[in-house]
Amino acid sequence: MSYFIKISVLFLVFINFSDLQAQEFISSQLKGTYTKDQLNAQYGPFFENGVKLYKILYTTPDLQGLTDTASGLILVPERPNAVMPLLCAQHGTVSSKNDVPSNLQGGFELGAVFAGVGYVTVMPDFLGLGESRGFHPYVHAESEASVSVDMLLAAREFAAQNNIALNDQLFITGYSQGGHASMALHREIEQNQSALFTVTAAAHLSGPYSISGVMRDLIIGDSEYFFPAYIPFTIISYDEAYGLFDSLGAVFKPIYASMIDKFFEGTFSLTTLNNLLIAALEQNNGASIPKYMFQDSVLNAVINDSNHPFNVALRNNDVYDWAPQAPTRIVYCTADDQVPYRNSVVADSVMNLRGAPDVMKIDANSTPIMADASFRRSFRRISFLTNIEIFRRVLIRLINS
Repeated sequence: MSYFIKISVLFLVFINFSDLQAQEFISSQLKGTYTKDQLNAQYGPFFENGVKLYKILYTTPDLQGLTDTASGLILVPERPNAVMPLLCAQHGTVSSKNDVPSNLQGGFELGAVFAGVGYVTVMPDFLGLGESRGFHPYVHAESEASVSVDMLLAAREFAAQNNIALNDQLFITGYSQGGHASMALHREIEQNQSALFTVTAAAHLSGPYSISGVMRDLIIGDSEYFFPAYIPFTIISYDEAYGLFDSLGAVFKPIYASMIDKFFEGTFSLTTLNNLLIAALEQNNGASIPKYMFQDSVLNAVINDSNHPFNVALRNNDVYDWAPQAPTRIVYCTADDQVPYRNSVVADSVMNLRGAPDVMKIDANSTPIMADASFRRSFRRISFLTNIEIFRRVLIRLINS
């Protein structure tokens, strides 16, 4: 082998090794504590220990493969000398960049519930949120999985540095967007990262798993939908990942494009955008039907061309067409009008068809909503509280089985 070839081989080995070592734990900061009594008073009398909450920083690749600094929350049970399992809990859709677990917002309470019964709980903020730069790639399966794998690796290093003993168990959970993210992480670990982790059990909750099917039907359908801001959020995210369009005006009608652009720039929160879109759709079309936001040419192309770049992007982010090997529960709410429950039914059906050994769907609340729009808009908060309790019971049953 010539000297040049030897040097070239060594260079390639170095590059590959560097890529494998790209994830790095940077730092931790104590953000607060809960005593056992505080947890029992706030969430119910079933907690066994207090909890310490730490914000951590770690490196992870961004959408372009460049190193970014990401943040997240680790919740550590106060159980001296205990050997504890690791649990990754993925947060749901948040309204702004700082509305995240590491800031003790963004649904961090779910992590406190699990840490309070003995599980070292990891909650990634995700790319583009918290300390990470750029726009958040919403319901983008690849980055949801990669940022979570890297935080789990950072959590192991954090634990080693702080004398926190972990066993080999890993549990995965998530709610709403977090359900999509937890399913993406579960798939990534079982299919590509099994040398690093083994999933012990998973419970995915109310997630949009069928992006190109159930969610696409909602986007192009004729039904009212009171969360239209999720749609441009998704489309902008996929444009960031795949490069789908040149301008928002090429996709959305002018009145909607101007609002969406302010959200993209950070002037509007997601909540503000949602309220404005509902008002504009109701004024211009008589009802909050999302398809009327789109330019007619774009809508027709998406409906009629299955290989339109938008449809390809949607398919790339489906997370249900595989067979989990770990025990898996898909918890949903039939009455949920934010993420249609058919996502869970489809996922359960396909996974079992693919030969998954232990996948089961569970309806946490089948009570139909027969009320006005203001009640329906607040219902997700009610179902969140109900589902936390259902979710806790389901996961603890899996843990103890």
